[in-house]
Amino acid sequence: MKIAYLFSGQGGKIEPLDDTLYKNSVQFRQIFDDASTEFDTDLWQLWASGDQRLSQTRFAQPAILTLSLALHSVISKQLPDAVALAGLSLGEYSALIAGKGLDWPTGFQLITKRGQLMQDASEHFPGAMAAVMSQDTDLIERVCQEVAGDTGLIVQTANYNYPKQTVIGGEKKAVLLAVGELHKQGIARIVDLPVSGAFHTPLMASANQQFVTELQSAAVSEPEIPVISNTTGQAFTKKTIKETLAKQMVQATRFTDCLLQMGGLGVTTVIELGPGHSLTSFAKKTLKLEGYYAVSDADSLNAAVSALNSVSN
Repeated sequence: MKIAYLFSGQGGKIEPLDDTLYKNSVQFRQIFDDASTEFDTDLWQLWASGDQRLSQTRFAQPAILTLSLALHSVISKQLPDAVALAGLSLGEYSALIAGKGLDWPTGFQLITKRGQLMQDASEHFPGAMAAVMSQDTDLIERVCQEVAGDTGLIVQTANYNYPKQTVIGGEKKAVLLAVGELHKQGIARIVDLPVSGAFHTPLMASANQQFVTELQSAAVSEPEIPVISNTTGQAFTKKTIKETLAKQMVQATRFTDCLLQMGGLGVTTVIELGPGHSLTSFAKKTLKLEGYYAVSDADSLNAAVSALNSVSN
């Protein structure tokens, strides 16, 4: 059994979480308490109540990172060591902390600043995103380029989630025009995403410019476990952490490439840590593995540990 942990990005379903882990696990509770002190907001109570502030980027990013790492602190002690880690967008910071490429205080401070800057950029430069259900990425890219060229507006591919889903993002009018043209070209299913901004596009440039300053002073280390970047599709090294994260906010995520790299490393089981199950869904549609688990609370964590320990025994 070769395990890889997948760390959730933003956009998962917001609903109240059971408090069993917070009450019963010292490690889990300590991570939340430390983060809450640093953020000056009770992050556990946001999750416990399903607080709608979790739909706001500046709250969502530190809250999701904290939940993912608190879950990792518990489950990683009960299973064999992972052979790879990856995260989608903000989840990449969770993966780097879990893999010791970033320490906890540095990673938490970076993601707190990142969340605030991205929310500010979304308010100043509102955008739209749409998930295109098609394997024809060449067509999707070409249509975005043609619309951008004809209108002078921003629209481009933003997320390559799995082979049959590519997300486009940009200015609202340009995304609408691109969606219309893709329908004309025969792509039937395109889903508008409920987001306030066009993440991983040039509409985040103002946020990225300020964030790069924060990155310059961040301490980084050589990851102890391979952490696959969804910007490059390759494992981070100490030398590439800062330069890759400096591009991540304005360039497309390539989670498909992360999954394929994991397949090449012999991964047999993926465990998503955080709200929702998007990444396990992407994995199911990309790789044929022995197990796919989405862990967000005590019940799902115990179910995953029980199933995997029974297999290993």
